[in-house]
Amino acid sequence: MLPSQNRIWSVIMRTFSFYIHDRRYSVPTLQLVTVRDEDRARELARQRLEETEEHLAVEVTEGAVELFRVSREAAL
Repeated sequence: MLPSQNRIWSVIMRTFSFYIHDRRYSVPTLQLVTVRDEDRARELARQRLEETEEHLAVEVTEGAVELFRVSREAAL
């Protein structure tokens, strides 16, 4: 890949923070995820939620803005 292509690639990727609420821990687990857009972040948040029954919810932020939250309660 050429250096100019690297710059273009980095511009279109976004970094989201996932705060994974797990019944086994008193504080959420932070996971940084770099993907192309909010739709992909939502897909991955749902995957994290479904990884184990212990995961209760995933809050997704970008910078200081909370974008959305997926939870088991919302799925019922």
